[in-house]
Amino acid sequence: MLFILIASVIAAGCIGGETTPSTTTQPTETESPTESPTQTTSPTSSPTPTGPITLVVLTRHDVTIQVMAKKMFLQSDIAKQYNIKDVKFIKAPESLWPTYIEKGADVGWGGGPTLFDDLFKNNYLAPIEDQKILGLVGNQIQETLAGMPMIRKGDDGKIYWIAAALSSFGFTVNHDVLKRWNLPVPQKWEEIASETFAMDPPQMGIADPTRSTSNTRIYQIILQAFGWDEGWKILRLIAANSKIYDASDAVREAVIAGDIAVGNTIDFYGYTAMKLNPSCEYIIPKGQSIINGDPIALLANSQNKEAAQAFIYWVLTEGQKIWLDEKINRLPVNPDVFSTPEGQKRPDLKRAYESALKTQGIEFDDNAALATVTSMQLYFKATLVDANQELHRAWVALVKAYKEGKISEEKYNELKARLLEPIEFKDPDTGQMVTLTEEYAEKINDRLAKDSSFRDTLMQEWREAARQKYQSVLSEVQG
Repeated sequence: MLFILIASVIAAGCIGGETTPSTTTQPTETESPTESPTQTTSPTSSPTPTGPITLVVLTRHDVTIQVMAKKMFLQSDIAKQYNIKDVKFIKAPESLWPTYIEKGADVGWGGGPTLFDDLFKNNYLAPIEDQKILGLVGNQIQETLAGMPMIRKGDDGKIYWIAAALSSFGFTVNHDVLKRWNLPVPQKWEEIASETFAMDPPQMGIADPTRSTSNTRIYQIILQAFGWDEGWKILRLIAANSKIYDASDAVREAVIAGDIAVGNTIDFYGYTAMKLNPSCEYIIPKGQSIINGDPIALLANSQNKEAAQAFIYWVLTEGQKIWLDEKINRLPVNPDVFSTPEGQKRPDLKRAYESALKTQGIEFDDNAALATVTSMQLYFKATLVDANQELHRAWVALVKAYKEGKISEEKYNELKARLLEPIEFKDPDTGQMVTLTEEYAEKINDRLAKDSSFRDTLMQEWREAARQKYQSVLSEVQG
């Protein structure tokens, strides 16, 4: 998880990256604090005279976004004014972000609010102080959209991150594959957590939450939409119906290729799938999702704070055009970009943006999500990812036996309830048998992130207890 520092992995201590050739354009300068993203205006403060600067940007964005952002930014007037000659992107797992921040990375960009709130809580973010950036807030960038925060303020009243893009969460379907398997088009989470999708091979795809921030958010949404206890039942059934992938983009690719019929995706993965395969459709479960702001932030140990904030300002204005590219298809946070020539070529994305703002979402508690995020990820990993083979086999066998009349409805309901009930495990401290209530998850959350021995012990307890339970249900079905 985020604060497991694996310093040995990067002991060389040198933050590196790749360069991309740039071309030359001449954006228009203006002094207006609320300029359109077509214009490039430098932040209010004048850059301190310095030698050539290389900005280091920690990111969860993929290579397509990195290459495009680097090329566009280095040709901008802002880059020239601040003598920024290179941008080195590091796409690191969450667990390594603290180490790179301590080594002096400048900007964090992309990865979702849970990651950035975790960084904020542990003092890895610096306040944004440039007045030009702050002038965007409340004008071009709203403090909340669809009831969700687009900025993070500290108790000191200062802003520590700002959304650079919008995200919604749902699933992408491949209509051709649904027809091939005679499956309905799902509209709700519980529809893919049903007997209808209990089949071999699995036609649902999800990602390991320890490898995917977007799938982590989806699972948190489900837990809050249905409540902790019922939410875990939905998650167990979704996992039972699913093939597990190491990364969220692999889920998207599987849907596009027709390997599976449905896959959990963040919105822009769904829009990309629709562009690449007309049989694909991105669906936001009505009343069961949220709109997120995907942050950008100044990192605590940046040695290039003025230049770093110039980059942040660019991302929030002219850099919003990146999201319009048909290989990216993200929703911008700054709607002024739709008034640009590039934006006017994407009426489809504008419609998606407007539709997202009307999303009937749940009341999502960011603080509650953050308080249990490590516990949730690791418990999911141990009981639903590592033990997925046993879970899937038991669930499919149970449904098949019931449909074929081999077991009664009463027996089916009894075994289904057993399969879905929380696992019992031994508390490493007390030796007592417990379950992962929300209160217990919150109690152990920080310790799981910091104490590797405690974490390994609990994950092993969870993994083995889950496997035993799933195997016992399978044995009773087969016996």
